Amino acid sequence: VQALLATSSSNVVGALGDYSAEAAGLFNNMRTPAALIGGALVPIGILNAPTIQEHDSKRMKLLKKINIVIGVASLLSEILAVVYSSIAINKIAEVAQPQTTGVAQLIAEKHELAWLGTNIHFLLGMLGFSLIVGSKSFFAIGASMGRVTISWSIATFLQALAIVNRGIALGSGNEVKSRFASNFGILIVKYISYAYKASRGGVCGFAAFSVTIYAVWETIKTLIVSLNDNDDIKNVPAP
Repeated sequence: VQALLATSSSNVVGALGDYSAEAAGLFNNMRTPAALIGGALVPIGILNAPTIQEHDSKRMKLLKKINIVIGVASLLSEILAVVYSSIAINKIAEVAQPQTTGVAQLIAEKHELAWLGTNIHFLLGMLGFSLIVGSKSFFAIGASMGRVTISWSIATFLQALAIVNRGIALGSGNEVKSRFASNFGILIVKYISYAYKASRGGVCGFAAFSVTIYAVWETIKTLIVSLNDNDDIKNVPAP
């Protein structure tokens, strides 16, 4: 019996290891493309965003407003992905990480909020970028050809979302799988819950969470008002 216990104990100890380098590599896999997409969003989605003209129809005005909202939200989302991943990489290097049975366990136990935030904000920004790219031709060359390109963008958006959902559903392939989620929507809900809990520990975090709720409310209210506003061009300040 003692021999069996000793053998079992040695197997458990042998399974443990330092997976900090692998964890840092996973965070960096998100940080680099997030920075590249964020840099591309500035000229495409913000600096060269379509402007509202007097002759625009109500629908066109609304689409242009939605376009700039998606551009700004996507850029800010990628910035958060870079911040989450950069701080996580720094902490992994600065603080001794515990021995675990795999990189998934290390992330789930010590860096779950950072991992959720990095993935969700990177993916949201990337999905928003795909919509911005398709909408550029819609505003630049008209609806006839624009419908083609924006349809391709929406198709890519949905296919990317399906790929993400399948990847999330697969989990980590071990017992840590249950620590995450079954699809992107549930993952977002889980992230919001974790972010809210973390925000209660500091003034900036709580203020950011509160302002985010206000921004979402104002965005929805503005878009709804735009549906019934025929003269919103008068409210646009002159350049």
